[in-house]
Amino acid sequence: MHSVMDTIRWSLSSVSELEEIIILTAIATVVVLLFVPNVGIASAQQQLTSIPAVIQNGTFENIADGFRMHVPYGWVVQDIDNLHLPNFRVANEAGFLMVAIICPQQEAVPVAGGMYNCEQSENAVEVLHDRLSHRPEFETIEDPANNITSDDFLAFIIEEMQGRNYTNIQIINSTDLTINITSPEDSNATIRTAEAKLVEMTYQPSTLDLGDMRSYSILATIPENPQPGLRQIVSGEFVTYEGPAVAIPSGGPPPAVLQMFQSLEFIR
Repeated sequence: MHSVMDTIRWSLSSVSELEEIIILTAIATVVVLLFVPNVGIASAQQQLTSIPAVIQNGTFENIADGFRMHVPYGWVVQDIDNLHLPNFRVANEAGFLMVAIICPQQEAVPVAGGMYNCEQSENAVEVLHDRLSHRPEFETIEDPANNITSDDFLAFIIEEMQGRNYTNIQIINSTDLTINITSPEDSNATIRTAEAKLVEMTYQPSTLDLGDMRSYSILATIPENPQPGLRQIVSGEFVTYEGPAVAIPSGGPPPAVLQMFQSLEFIR
């Protein structure tokens, strides 16, 4: 970037100082707009670019995104292409990167190449990811690997919901879990475990025409392998299912969703 700006300044040598300031300010504004994350546009249904999902023996595994889980019969996977640059600019309302969406096939839209789009499904399970330790709320925490917990993650999620004007937020149940972390080479080789929670919540979204919603979510915090000279990365893995509270019973997610939750493993 330094050599590019030097070239720009050299090309402006023939204009006045005031004109140079105006032009450079305009260039800087464009650069900022190009690189600011576009948070929240997935909720506006901007279509994500996907890749074919490989399901073997009823299990979907994505080593690059670091997870595997069972896919119930009659359900399909929209595997988000995280190497496609525009997808990095698409997030949910809280700014989490969308990794995959799993939904009943009858609610999915077929896409050329044997793929499916689940973004319009009303019964989808979403798999999301974020680097919690890089969030401003956690940047002041020393030793993130030991001091960012699933309780902190849950509190962060609630604060995000309140910031989007969600009301009547209630935690109906919260259960501590440990989820296996396995190697890419051997799904039976457990390397370590991740601290997690299964949380049932109800809430009123800010959209006035919606009634109370109920969600079941797995929130997991995973310290990644430290890199010399860099701040410890703690990933937040967020697997969630939601729907109208009147249509989803309390006490546990629907059987198909429960199968997915119980089979969830992380890969590192």
